[in-house]
This record gives sequence, structure tokens and C-alpha cells, in this order.
Amino acid sequence: MNIPKSLLAIYFCIISFGMTAQELHTPQEVEQYMKKSTIQYQIDSLSVELESVFLPLIEKGNFLEKTEKGLHIKQQEFLLHKKSKRFYKKAVAKEKYEKAIKYYTKAIEAQPDQLRLMNEFANFYWENGDWENVVFWAAKGVELNPIDFEAHVRLALAYQNLGKRTEALEHIIAAHLYNRNHPKVIEALRSIFAENGMNYQDHIFEPEYKIENIDSNQVSIQADFEPWRSYAACKALWRNEETYRTEMSHLAKVSITSIEQKECLLNALIGYGKMETGKEKFPIFKVLEKSLQHRMIDDFIFYEIKLRQDPTLIYFLSKEKKQRIVRYLKTIRVGKGVTPE
Repeated sequence: MNIPKSLLAIYFCIISFGMTAQELHTPQEVEQYMKKSTIQYQIDSLSVELESVFLPLIEKGNFLEKTEKGLHIKQQEFLLHKKSKRFYKKAVAKEKYEKAIKYYTKAIEAQPDQLRLMNEFANFYWENGDWENVVFWAAKGVELNPIDFEAHVRLALAYQNLGKRTEALEHIIAAHLYNRNHPKVIEALRSIFAENGMNYQDHIFEPEYKIENIDSNQVSIQADFEPWRSYAACKALWRNEETYRTEMSHLAKVSITSIEQKECLLNALIGYGKMETGKEKFPIFKVLEKSLQHRMIDDFIFYEIKLRQDPTLIYFLSKEKKQRIVRYLKTIRVGKGVTPE
């Protein structure tokens, strides 16, 4: 096995609260458990054709509403009062720069809590290359709605045009986290990271395997190569062995789903370590190894797996946990530095 013992030791120590090497199972132990099972498992080295993966995007206009039952995601409607609507229409219709500014200002004064007006005003300044005013009005938008990814993008790009790299980095990370899968946001993120001397690595955690229950006593596992063979075998065990899940539930200081994911990641990592060739095809495992070294496995799972599947999860994280994900991006998701221009 090519994985250093020290690396696995780190993984075992940090994998979860109270988890130890004796409590998690390796591919060899998973295989032994399968052999003792009443279910017959068949592992075949077959190429698996993955189904198209739908990556959800966040809609424009989301905001968080606080109620007695907690936070809820809502859509803000672009409803203008009669007076502000009249000024807004005049602003849009005016071709002269000064006149448009006059009526945008009057529209906002008439309805100062309308976020959409501020975004429209910021966009107006954007189209005219007035970066200072883009920053002013986009910042007001973020103040009203901190999860508005569009306002964060506009702020980031305006700061980039002003040569303020640190501020641009802060807001493009926020935009990315509030809309994890948006390709244009990722493109801007990569650009701003590069200007800050960092190389954002857009690797994807996308396991290639298939598990099929032929009947109640037969399970077919298909995976063409490591590390997905070990990952798939672990997943099959968790999916089909209720007794196994019960035995592992004593570790559930965190959710049982989290324990399953960590154990299967461990199996995949060990499978990756056994590979003599072809590791370059799986760059995400370099990211995983780096996560281990920085004790950020939970952050790896959140950013690489959970947030891709449900981008709204970031809305409900505590400030401290959001800061950890920001640190994960800056330390784990970057490769060798690039020289800023």
C-alpha cells in the first residue's frame, strides 16, 4: 500500500468525534464481512456508464426570512410602489447618464428597502464602468441580503477592476458558496484566485460504480477500477446490511450518514493508495489527502459532496462553520501558486 501510515493515522484520529482505527473498517474487513453475510455479493470489474448528473443552481432573488420556527428561504418579488415605479421607468428610459442617475436615486429614495432597485442601479454603473459606484450600491445590496450571490459577484468583479484583490477574493468566495455550482461564478472565482496567487482546482468527486439488487439475497457491484471498487463495496455493505448499520450506530455522535460517508471515503483512499498506475486520473484524491493533513475531512464532505447536491445548505451554517469552508477553499482547493500579474 502506498498510503503513508502517518497519513492514515491522521485520518483515523480526526475522522469523527471519538472514532478510532478500531471502529472503522478497511476494504479487507468489508470483504470479510461480506463473506460472512447471508447475502451473496458479486464484484465485477466492468465499465460503468454514469447517468447525467444534475447540479442544482440557486435562483436569483433568494433571501432568508427569520420566523419563530427558524430560517426559511424565500423569493423576493420585484414589487415597486407607485412613486418608485414611476421613477424607475424614467431611469430605464433615459439615455443621458446624469438623468438616469437622478431617477434611479429618486426611485431608491421612494422605496429604500427594495433590493432589486439597488442591484439595478449597481448594474447601471457596471455598464458604464463606474466601479466605485458599483461597489457602493452592490455593498448596500449585500447589506440588505447577505446571501445575494449576484451582488457578491458584482462586488468582486468591481473590486477586481479597482485592483483590490483581497476584497475581490472575499466576495467571489461568498458568491461561490451561495451558488456552489454556477459555472460563471466558478470562472470568476478561478480568475480572482489567480490574481491572488492561488490556483483553484476545479476537481469533482464523482464515484463511478453501480450497485444492483438482483434479488433479496444477491447484490451485484460494478466498478471498473480502484478507487471506486473499494468505495462501491463499502456503499453496498451499508445499503444492504441492516445489522452492520446497527453495529455502527454506536458511533453516531454525528449522523449515521456522515459515518457511512467517512468510512467509504477511507475505503476509497486505501484503494487509491494500492494503485500502481493511473493515479493522475483521480486528482480529487489529492484533495482528499490534503484535507486529511489539514484535519478538514468534514469540510471536504460538505464542500465536495453535500453542497454540490444541495447548494442551499450553506445558508444554514453557523458563522464559524462558514469560515471553515472559506479556509478549506483557500488552503485545500488550491494547487501550486501562480504569480499574480
